[in-house]
Amino acid sequence: MRSHEQGVADKFNAFLRRAGERQSVAVHDFSLDGQDRDAGADYLLSDASRFALMEFKFREVNIRDEADKPRRKTLCQSLPRRPDMEHRHDRCHFIAWSDRLTQRINTNIYRKEACNCSVFGYSANLRDLEAEVASRVTAEQFAHEFLNPGLGLRSLDLPEFEAYLAWLMRDVSGATPSTLELLASDPSRPYELTLVTLQSVSEAYRWMQKHRMRDEPEDEPDDGPSSFGPRFG
Repeated sequence: MRSHEQGVADKFNAFLRRAGERQSVAVHDFSLDGQDRDAGADYLLSDASRFALMEFKFREVNIRDEADKPRRKTLCQSLPRRPDMEHRHDRCHFIAWSDRLTQRINTNIYRKEACNCSVFGYSANLRDLEAEVASRVTAEQFAHEFLNPGLGLRSLDLPEFEAYLAWLMRDVSGATPSTLELLASDPSRPYELTLVTLQSVSEAYRWMQKHRMRDEPEDEPDDGPSSFGPRFG
C-alpha cells in the first residue's frame, strides 16, 4: 500500500487555512523538516498568537510506525512523570490520519493515540493498553477548537508552548536547541517567492504579529506594506 502521509498533511493544512480565512484569521503551517525527530511532529501550526504541533500519518495503522522512533517512546514514558508537561502536551501536541473507510481525517492528542502498549509493546511499560478512542475528533472539530483559543483545547500561548517545546527537545529528545528554526515566505514581495528564516519560535511569533492578516482601515498608519495574503508560513 502506498503511503500518502504528505498528502494528508497538505490537505489538512489547506483545510485549516481556509477555516481560518472564514474567520479572518491567518493560519500558518511551518514544516519542521528534519527537526521532526526532536519535536515529535511534522508541522508547527499557529494562528499568529498561539501554537500547536501536529504529526501526520496516512492511515491509523501507520501510527504503529512511531514504535521505530526511540525519542517518541521516551516521550511517552516521560509524560506521566511530569504532570505539568502532560497538561501542556494535551493542549498542543496532536496526531492526524485519514480513516480507511470514510476517508475523513481524524485527530487525537498524541499521547492518547500513540502512547500505549499496542503501539510500543508491553516492554515499554506504558499505562495504557491501547488508544483512547473517545478523545478523537474530526478535522472539522479540531479546526473549530483551534480557531477559538478561548476554549483552551488545541493550542498554547507563547510562554506555555516554549516551556513545553524546550522540555520536549532537550530533556526528552536530548537535542541541543530548545526551539525550532522555521521557514516562511516574505509577504513584502508578493510577486516573488523569497524565503525568510526565523531562528526561533519567539522570532516567528514577532514576525507573525508584524504580518498579521490586516483588517484595519486603509488610512490607518502602519510600519509595513499595506496588505498581505492569508498565509505566510
